[in-house]
Parts: sequence; structure tokens; C-alpha cells
Amino acid sequence: MNLSFVLWLLVAGAGVGFINGMFGVGGCFLMVPTMFFLFTGLGVPTDTAMKVALGTNMAVVVPTALSGVLRHARIKKFSLPHYWNFAIPVGVGSLVGSGIAVFVPGGVLKVLFGLLCLVGAWRFMTAKPRPVDQMPPVERTRFWPTGFGGGFVAHFLGIGGGLVYVPALNTILGVPIHQAVALSQATMVIGSSVGAMTFIVLGLLKGVSDLPSLSLGYFNLVAWLALAATSIPMAQVGAVAAHKMIPKRLKFLLALLYIYVGLKLIGLFKWLGLPL
Repeated sequence: MNLSFVLWLLVAGAGVGFINGMFGVGGCFLMVPTMFFLFTGLGVPTDTAMKVALGTNMAVVVPTALSGVLRHARIKKFSLPHYWNFAIPVGVGSLVGSGIAVFVPGGVLKVLFGLLCLVGAWRFMTAKPRPVDQMPPVERTRFWPTGFGGGFVAHFLGIGGGLVYVPALNTILGVPIHQAVALSQATMVIGSSVGAMTFIVLGLLKGVSDLPSLSLGYFNLVAWLALAATSIPMAQVGAVAAHKMIPKRLKFLLALLYIYVGLKLIGLFKWLGLPL
């Protein structure tokens, strides 16, 4: 691993933190592809590179999301009953989903993540928050299945979960959008912690030998430190911006970036012979 490897991750981390804090979604679409292409550039096989990228990504989400949550908590009240009744089943779903993902071929995960980037771009530009003024009552028959399903999907795909949690909380459960963003970030702390630990433990148990240097199972310490170093402070900057305005131009540019990343991961540019 050289200096350019670390510099790319520092830049990606800054963008990830800002996006995560401002929108509550989107950071993983920068982190995972950046790590994947850097790891494969170092000669790491596709299967291992993708799984290390996913495992490290979830580990980075934990401190990044926690930083944004602390800022949200200072700005707006935080509902613990709603949080625990959503986050606990998310943790269970994360354990199941990430446990299965470790045994799925990395090439398949790469294509699925590419498709997720395209879905994320569409959702990012077209989704409209459900107009809700008051917090809904905590109904376990609704919160627990929704949380489990969200945790399973999010961490099978190795993302932090904002793309899933925000619409689940707002559209399905009726949580006001600003509360949904804050609860989503807090839920990422639980779900991503479980997902990252699952990738580490199962990676160790599998005895993978072609890992990047300074890796523990499907987790890379160098990438984690570089991404976390810039994403944590920038998450607080993004959280402040989230309570003021959401710039449409930034959303449009991010959507274009997600589309490009998605098509590249799917392999469309390579299939067409385009040097992109």
C-alpha cells in the first residue's frame, strides 16, 4: 500500500462523511467502489477485494454515523423508544444478512452492489418524504419486522443502511423525515457494528490467505483508519447542513456519480469496450 492509496481514501472519507451527515444516506456508494478498485489495483482477487471493501465499509460507518448522531441529538430531540424498537431487530437482520453474504461469490456481490447504486441514484433524485408532523406510536408488530427486513437487506449488501432505513422509517412507519434521518444514522451504529464483526469473524474462520496487508478477516485496518480520519469530522458538517437546506444541484451530481459507479461495477463499460 502506497501514499496514493491512502490519499484516495482520505478524499473519499471526507465526501462520505458530509453526505452521510447531510442526507443520512449515500456514503457507502463512494467507500465500497473506492476500496474495491484500489484493492484490485494492488492485485487482490475480486472475491476477496469486494468482501474486504464491504466489511471495512461497515466498520467505517460506525464512527461516522455516531458522529452525525451526536450532532443531530444536540440539534433535535431523539426518541429512544422508537430507536430501540427499530435498531434491535435491525441488528438481528444484519447478523443473518451479513452472515450469508460472506459465502456469496464476490463477483456476484459486485454486480448486486452496482445495481444497488443505480437504485440509490433513482431513489436519491425522485424520493419525496412522507409529510408527517408527529411521531407514530411504537408498535412492535410494525417496527420489528420492518427493522429485521431492513437490516437483512442492508447488510447482506454491505451498506450502512441509510438507503433502506430512511424510507422504512418515514414511508412505512410514519416517522417525520428529520427524525427518520437521525434515527437512521443511530441505527447504522448497531447494524453496521454487527455486520462488520460478522465479516471479521467469518473471514477469520474461513482462513482467507489472499488478503491485503494489515487485514483482520474481511476488514482492512489501513483503509478503515484513512476513511474514518476524514469522514468523522465531515459527518458533523453535513449534519449541520441537513437542518438548513438540501441543495438540489449536489443531489443531482451525486446521482450521476452513483450511476457511473453502478454501471462500472456491473461491467457495462468493459463490455462496451469503453475506457471509463
